[in-house]
Amino acid sequence: MLLFFFSCQTEKINGVLVTNTGKTQGTFYHIKYIIEDAKNLENEIDSLLSDIDNSLSTYNVNSLISKINRGEVIITDSLFRTVFRAAEKVYTNTHGAFDCSITPLVNAWGFGFSNKEKMDSLKVEKLLELVNFSKIKLSNDSVFIPSRMMLDFNSIAQGFTVDLIAQMFDLRGLKNYLIEVGGEIRSKGKNADNNFWTVGIDRPSEFIDSKDRFQFILELEDMSLATSGNYRKFYRENGVKYSHVIDPSTGFPARNELMSVTVLHKDCMFADAYATAFMVMGLHKSKNYLIDNPEIQAYIVYRDIKGELRTFISEDLKERIIN
Repeated sequence: MLLFFFSCQTEKINGVLVTNTGKTQGTFYHIKYIIEDAKNLENEIDSLLSDIDNSLSTYNVNSLISKINRGEVIITDSLFRTVFRAAEKVYTNTHGAFDCSITPLVNAWGFGFSNKEKMDSLKVEKLLELVNFSKIKLSNDSVFIPSRMMLDFNSIAQGFTVDLIAQMFDLRGLKNYLIEVGGEIRSKGKNADNNFWTVGIDRPSEFIDSKDRFQFILELEDMSLATSGNYRKFYRENGVKYSHVIDPSTGFPARNELMSVTVLHKDCMFADAYATAFMVMGLHKSKNYLIDNPEIQAYIVYRDIKGELRTFISEDLKERIIN
């Protein structure tokens, strides 16, 4: 998800605006922060990103999670344990709609870290036997995972990365920053023009229209944001569209009315996870979940029975939208 940051000219805020950009976890990061001593924190950010990569990246063959997936007996680190517990919580709360053991199916469908396989109902049925997060146990610093099962925290790790960078900034006493990793965002305070950080969210379209790009623009005041959709990461085969969001209950790419979900939460890793979960759950279940959990806000784009685009927006989120 591409996001653009906006500001308008008002009274400046004290300090120097520093911008860091780079690559991580197969995507890009863009970070802005205001710091009084003008110190560039790029080296510290990159060091933290390296630690996360060495723990949670399935694309790093020497990472902790890669070794676990190969069946090696490994002592977990605090990064792995934090993400595991968060993933476990969302798995339980969504009755399995969010399941980080979906890895064998994600790989087989061609959206993971191994080659795509030829898929049919029998193949899906066999791979579903390897999907059930409740069978994976974390005890103290050890993880117990059944044979041939695997973990992939890609649907939560980028949000977690944003939270860790924010935690580092908070410990340094930074009061104003905007952190974005792969489209997952967290803000605090205001920008250099003394306005709340403002972001634009792309329309759920396969193509970018520079003249009418954004679904909405909002002020992100001391919150986190994550978006999931089925309109960019997909492929077509024999005339059928296959999205990267896999439904753990069926083993097939999720097929419902949702086009995209943008979630706001105080923690970016939970915004990240729930955005994926809602794409699996569909409109009705997602709306009911949001009613029961008001700490989560969402902007949902979906197609009605006539195929026309519609939106559902949490009441608190409506107040943040400026365009």
